[in-house]
Amino acid sequence: MDWRIDADYAFCEQLDLAGWAWQFLRREPGYIADYAEFIGIWQQLEAAYGAPPQRDFFKWKQDPRAWRAEAEIADCGAEICPGENDQVLIECWMGAKWGFRKFPLDPAIAHPEELAWRELPVDVEVIDTAASMQTQLRRENLALNFDLSLPLPAQLEAAKRHLITARQARYKTYTLPPRNLREGAPIWRRWLRLLDALARGADLPVIARTLALEDPAGDSAAAIAMRGGGYRRLLMLRTFTTA
Repeated sequence: MDWRIDADYAFCEQLDLAGWAWQFLRREPGYIADYAEFIGIWQQLEAAYGAPPQRDFFKWKQDPRAWRAEAEIADCGAEICPGENDQVLIECWMGAKWGFRKFPLDPAIAHPEELAWRELPVDVEVIDTAASMQTQLRRENLALNFDLSLPLPAQLEAAKRHLITARQARYKTYTLPPRNLREGAPIWRRWLRLLDALARGADLPVIARTLALEDPAGDSAAAIAMRGGGYRRLLMLRTFTTA
């Protein structure tokens, strides 16, 4: 696949949001390194104790290579990744770290038959102090102020109208990230080509000319952030919405 030839990326036209997430993750150096470490250990364990489902799981669990510290992964509750003594099995560690529900996938697989992603919880930040109000917000964030001494329903309805209006305004001025598959696909396709170009040692000015990038540094930073974790945001987007 040649990053300079757009036709080589025609497969992007068939990707859903889960597929786009995988295309970015499989290009992430951290994931590639983790998978190489993981699969090497897994194969050693299989050689020693057999492959599932015939493996001797009791002996497998006694081997320290089968475990990783729970502290290495964030937001991994015991109900998701059961473990012992503050450790989790390496396949659970890999899944929790990178967002999988099933056995980690080889990044060499371009188009997996099945992708099972963990849900990323939606969180709303509470701005509770005057100092934090001065914090520089990201372009996709908006801070609203509620009076908790007054009834909330009317305030919530007003906030909803304000959010919709602000979102539409920022969308029209191209200051929001893509909100759905239709908006994002052309941008993400260009970013995949950019990442492949960087991986092959191409210079950014050459990449910018070839891909017609207006902000090569910005696009490069955004593409790298997408493969490093931003891909999980894609799974939160609807296929299409006008709200």
